[in-house]
Amino acid sequence: MPNSIRAVFAVLLLTILMSLSITITSADVLEQPTYAGTLETYLRNQMDVYHIPGIAVAIVRDSEIDYLGGVGIANEDGAPVTPQTPFLLASVSKAMTAVAILQLAEDGRIQLEDSVQTYLPDFSPAGQAGEEITVADLLYHTSGFSELGGLEANLRADSPDALAALVDGLTRADLQFAPGSSWEYSNLNYSVLGRIIEVVSGQSYEDYIASHIFVPLGMENSFASMDAARAAGASSGYYPFFGQPIVFDEQMPYTRATVPAAGLWTSAEDMSRYLLALLDAGQAGDARLLSQDSLQRLFGPGYSFDETQGYAMGWTVNRGFMLQEDVDRAGAIIPESESLTVVFHEGDWVNYKSVAFLIPELEYGIALLMNSNDPMATSALRFFAWDVTLIAMGGQPEYFPPAESFLLRNARVALAVTAVLLATALIWLWRIGRIHGAARGLATATLAAAVLLNAYIFLKFLPDNNASLPLALRFAPDTGLLIALIVLLSLFLVAVSVRVLVEGRPISR
Repeated sequence: MPNSIRAVFAVLLLTILMSLSITITSADVLEQPTYAGTLETYLRNQMDVYHIPGIAVAIVRDSEIDYLGGVGIANEDGAPVTPQTPFLLASVSKAMTAVAILQLAEDGRIQLEDSVQTYLPDFSPAGQAGEEITVADLLYHTSGFSELGGLEANLRADSPDALAALVDGLTRADLQFAPGSSWEYSNLNYSVLGRIIEVVSGQSYEDYIASHIFVPLGMENSFASMDAARAAGASSGYYPFFGQPIVFDEQMPYTRATVPAAGLWTSAEDMSRYLLALLDAGQAGDARLLSQDSLQRLFGPGYSFDETQGYAMGWTVNRGFMLQEDVDRAGAIIPESESLTVVFHEGDWVNYKSVAFLIPELEYGIALLMNSNDPMATSALRFFAWDVTLIAMGGQPEYFPPAESFLLRNARVALAVTAVLLATALIWLWRIGRIHGAARGLATATLAAAVLLNAYIFLKFLPDNNASLPLALRFAPDTGLLIALIVLLSLFLVAVSVRVLVEGRPISR
């Protein structure tokens, strides 16, 4: 073949390949759903409002991936969030732990109605009462363990035997109610389930989840340890410190003791595979995650809060998506919205937020992974799932506001103002030139206010939010620092006020 012909042939071949490449790229763009622009605009708006640097989204429908995308940045270097970027799932991990338990039950190695002591003979919290806790009680949060105890477990030191040590230490735990008689959400339940998985399977929890969930489903960017996730390019986690997002990776609590409850990592792409398996009768290609019977158990409420909501195995189950008139007003096409079953769970961490959301009747599911969280308005981030669904169904978002109380939403401002007032009173008492009736009155009022304020914080505000000062410092650091400052100012105020009242003179004299 003459050189000139070879040259022409090469040019033609290169042109064909370039055209093919352009066609493939264009096809990828054309495959984006019609709502993609509306969705990405909504996400960017909410990211600005709630100080979220990056979000990854997966939407599945009718046994296919409908949308995969990432918006924003994953770290300080400005790396973009992609569908392959791993995020911390936090409490969405619970549903995967429940899947593992059901797999072992299918194999006949676990009976959900058995006492936990069947598998962990030394397990006996609260003495004899603990012997009544069943595997099902752990799955449904009806064991009697407290939410506060589960949160405090997140502060335990990390070590290879942290999970076993936590479960062994529960012999000293008090129960809030008789097993099976009531409900209280607690990470402790799923930590115990993780330990059962280890004992029954003979594998570490991490190895079991990888070999029985991640690998069969092709979840290549999913991990059961923070170190592995970070090494694979996981997104950094940000905390909105007084509204300014800061990287909080080094300070975030993470321990193997609570990995089964809140420590798994995954990407939006991998979550799409997981959700498809749950919606497609437990099948994912040639892999079977669970049988149809086990899926029904997974999504079947074991405890009902009322006629419209209950808790299943790592999932909250709602009767109804939204009022039909609200759906219609948003322009979404969701017939019989009020009778649909919505299955969802959220994951909250100091610097990550996740939401998994399913409507089984519509063969529809979404996963939202965020690299920031605000404990003062975290419900608004949960409601993203409802807005995204309205958009995916052809409508416009409602921009649901947070459901937290007015005081909690504005806790930073309230605590900051309180600290300023306490500091002002302290300075005034410190510097007054002589003691008179007004000073004594202020000293008395200040002393009473300091005592009442601290009583409210430690006996009302923190307990009502299932928190303590150590938890606040680790999971809401700006709020925790303000509370610590108020405590210190209060101690100084008490000392100054007592001296004014007893000795009749201020400190400066």
